[in-house]
Amino acid sequence: MNEVTKLIQRFEACNDWVSELEQWSDEAFFQPIQQGKWSTAEIISHFTYWDRYLLEELIPQMKQDAKLTNPAFEVINQPAAAYALSGVSKTQLIHEQLETRRLLIAYLHEKPEEDFLATFHLNGEEIDVYSGYPHSLFNYISSFVWHDNHHKQQIDAFLAS
Repeated sequence: MNEVTKLIQRFEACNDWVSELEQWSDEAFFQPIQQGKWSTAEIISHFTYWDRYLLEELIPQMKQDAKLTNPAFEVINQPAAAYALSGVSKTQLIHEQLETRRLLIAYLHEKPEEDFLATFHLNGEEIDVYSGYPHSLFNYISSFVWHDNHHKQQIDAFLAS
């Protein structure tokens, strides 16, 4: 199995964990994970909004030598958090994340391996300051796998407390 396939599988694995959140009470799901932090609901909505942005806006532009711009995080994060607290149900938030991630995974499976390796500029940078590697779809999705796991650890710690 090649590295791209493994990466896509790791990205897809988040859906198994998100599905398990359905077992939580609504109270726990909408409660902040720590004082001053988001709730699980807000984090799941945040995943969904970023997945949509990747699917609809950013990934289609990721081509060799492209010059791309990521929006300020809050442009996506604030509406995601507000939506999670708008009265939408836990079931709806989870369903939307599962479906959006499924669509994103299907889209990634359609892309040839060379698309994952094409390098581009992001926000004027050739090299990702966090990873030290050139910007590419492979590295971008790798950072989202890390991001998913970071939030999963936060939520799992909250659940365990």
